[in-house]
Amino acid sequence: MSGAEGGASAFAIGQVGLGSITVPHRQGYRLYGQPVVAGYDPDPAARARMLADTPTATAHESLADLLADERVGVIDLATPHHRATRLPVLEQIAAAGKPFLVQKPLAMSYAEALELVQVAEQAGVVGMVNQNMCFTPSAIALASALLQDRVVGEPSYAQLVTQYQFDTDYHPWFGKDERWWTAGLSIHHLGLLQLLFGPPLSVHALTGHDVSQPGVTSDGWGHLALRYPSGLQLMLISTGTYYGTEAVRHGNEAVWVQGPNGLVDWRPEGDVVISRRIDGGGDIERRSIAPHTRGTWFPHAFGLTMAHMRQALAAGAAPLCSVQDNLNVMAVLEATYRSGAEHRVVELAEIMGDRYDADYGTGYSHGFSAWQPPHPVADERAEEAVA
Repeated sequence: MSGAEGGASAFAIGQVGLGSITVPHRQGYRLYGQPVVAGYDPDPAARARMLADTPTATAHESLADLLADERVGVIDLATPHHRATRLPVLEQIAAAGKPFLVQKPLAMSYAEALELVQVAEQAGVVGMVNQNMCFTPSAIALASALLQDRVVGEPSYAQLVTQYQFDTDYHPWFGKDERWWTAGLSIHHLGLLQLLFGPPLSVHALTGHDVSQPGVTSDGWGHLALRYPSGLQLMLISTGTYYGTEAVRHGNEAVWVQGPNGLVDWRPEGDVVISRRIDGGGDIERRSIAPHTRGTWFPHAFGLTMAHMRQALAAGAAPLCSVQDNLNVMAVLEATYRSGAEHRVVELAEIMGDRYDADYGTGYSHGFSAWQPPHPVADERAEEAVA
């Protein structure tokens, strides 16, 4: 089995929910040789769109028919993340015994996420959350540098910044939920931080809303101070309300991680840049680590996420970003909104109860970190021209 195949035909993909985000999903799957054999959506136009770019797939008119399709070995679940639209679909998928890759956020609250995880656990099915920021080619290199090669030693401080204008007056539901920015956008960042550092001890959040922002009726920013069992301190600065001159857009987040042996700078589509003091002095030496392949977040991370999932299934291993691991992400999300509303530090144990483990370690240590990221099997320029 090659890395690009990510498993035998037993793990061919059936897509459930064929909204616009699944177009770059399929683009990434073609790019990395991940076979889509079927799809289901109640909207005929969505089914037609899938058949237009994947004519060899079957467009089913019911979820039951897709789940009965013997070719389908793993579900790519992209229905909306609200309980009413996600729970009943996931219950049917779990009852059919199908492993699934589910869009983030897993849910809108920790309690709802725990309910979904319990459905999967009771059915004995494997679930992974599509935290695709963790699977950009550059993020794969970052995880290897920090966690395998230990290029900075034990991290003591880290920072992630994204600040740009994300107005949502054009969209029917973006920014209209009770929870928006941290749940909808910063969830990418929380997934990456869980992979690299694991669950924090506590969250202190500043959340708020720019009343002049078009289309957003709930939180438009969420700035977090996180403290970890290792002593690591981390600042996450994230807003969609910024329209000044120093934008840092989503997709080009500025991340840096510092430890006793050096400092790493990283962007989702760039190299991993390592800076070190020479002989403990003021002179600095730098070197770069290139990703295993050059590629943009969209669509490469989608193809690599699914490739990881299918490799893990073929190996009989838990995937990275499993639904169980993602409960730590959801706990940080829940703590963010509680901290912002109550103006206090919230410990994760307060959210998770007995499921909180201060000795958990990194998310990277709780999944198939031995996987082999594949190289593209299709012409990247041709695929990236598809829209």
